[in-house]
Amino acid sequence: MKQIKKHILTVFGCLVALNGNAAQQAPVALGTTSTFVALAGSTVTVTGGGSVTGNIGISPGLAFVPGVPPVTVNGTVYSGGPIAAQAQVDLNTAFNDAAGRQLPVSVAGNIGGQTLVAGLYKSTSSLAVSSGDLTLDGQGDPNAVFIFQIASTLTMTSGRQVILSGGARSSNIFWQVGSSATIGTTAVIHGTILANISISVLTGAVLDGRALAQAGAVTFDTGGLNGIAIPVVPVPPAAPVIFPAGTTGNATGTVNEASYVSPVAAGSIVAVFGNGLAVGQSGSAPPPPLPVSLSQSSFNIGGFFAPFYFASSGQVNLQIPWELAGLAQATITATVAGSSSNTQRVNLATFAPGIYTTNMLGSGQGAIVNALTGQVAGTVAPALRGTYVSIYCTGLGPVTNRPATGAPAQSVPLSITTTQPTVTIGGVGAVVSYSGLAPTLVGLYQVNVQVPINIAVGAAVPVVMSIGGSTSNTVTVAVQ
Repeated sequence: MKQIKKHILTVFGCLVALNGNAAQQAPVALGTTSTFVALAGSTVTVTGGGSVTGNIGISPGLAFVPGVPPVTVNGTVYSGGPIAAQAQVDLNTAFNDAAGRQLPVSVAGNIGGQTLVAGLYKSTSSLAVSSGDLTLDGQGDPNAVFIFQIASTLTMTSGRQVILSGGARSSNIFWQVGSSATIGTTAVIHGTILANISISVLTGAVLDGRALAQAGAVTFDTGGLNGIAIPVVPVPPAAPVIFPAGTTGNATGTVNEASYVSPVAAGSIVAVFGNGLAVGQSGSAPPPPLPVSLSQSSFNIGGFFAPFYFASSGQVNLQIPWELAGLAQATITATVAGSSSNTQRVNLATFAPGIYTTNMLGSGQGAIVNALTGQVAGTVAPALRGTYVSIYCTGLGPVTNRPATGAPAQSVPLSITTTQPTVTIGGVGAVVSYSGLAPTLVGLYQVNVQVPINIAVGAAVPVVMSIGGSTSNTVTVAVQ
């Protein structure tokens, strides 16, 4: 039913993550460095004449060497001063952002000859493109983001190329280099190089991007080039649109993220559907406290900014502010890249239970963890009658020790629901031993129950939860 990427419950370790490839990433925010084609800590040297398009900056150093014949700079050269200094501050932020991204795919040594799809890739030492060309495949997504975390050096040997296919854009490619980068003669590379020390682009090499070095020098030999330019950044959506409630398919307005139904409860996790709701797509769920702005997007619900779990153009996942408890409706608006959306309404209720499922369709195998094994209680690790399982859900309403909106629940003291839910497994009432927020997480509830000993075994035994007169979606659990 929902084909775009969504924030889901990862039951292993009770973490909140993204459905699909865990390495999906948002672009690295470059700040003021986005206008620089070259930024260095000590010196920028250009030999071979030709031209570069974009600003050049040096800070804290001052040396710009334009070469003989001198290069033509279609931009401004900032040798020291506040603009170059601020660019270096923003470079440090961008470098740390790229280096700090989580859940990478491991790569090592030489990645020449490979084809990689969008994601986060990490080398714990050096990385080279030497035995063949490297293809980056956007798979038809112009917002596909590629980030490479390289602990040591990046080297492209002579004549090798980074080839873009499937709509991949150089503006969405980032090389975070722990020491220095060397782009060999006549090689071709796309993207922004964020190097801790230095960057060298040798004779005839093509850089379709930026060379940004924190501590050392940036050196270009432009001989044989048609110029070096900053890649074009995709135009952000002009007018975000929030879909109204009650429509069908993917256009479901604001709904419980686990069950995809309305109404929703204060403090719960919701999905909001529309068009142009964010610029690009965010990566892994941000750590708590959750941000109220993500991918150049912010949402106001009932006069309060809503914290983000995930953002994309067609769907954002938010927490309904706790402050809206007791209301029957609230307005919702979005602001994306400075542009305001239409106003819609969110239907609210005190209780709006939804149980997460592993397929994120609101039905089928529930996000129910076997207490004995720590695994999903599915066919591989079914729950045993008489043992305990944890059901992960949202929308169970008021709790004791309520955390702030966007803040994680505490472990001591726990945040316990003020109303006890009832749970049936296979039509038989299950004993509830705990009902409250999952510690260290935001908006996610955990209900621990004992599997009744007098139910029939099976691979898909129905599970239903009710609280305060409201009933959840029906999910299944494997029982042995």
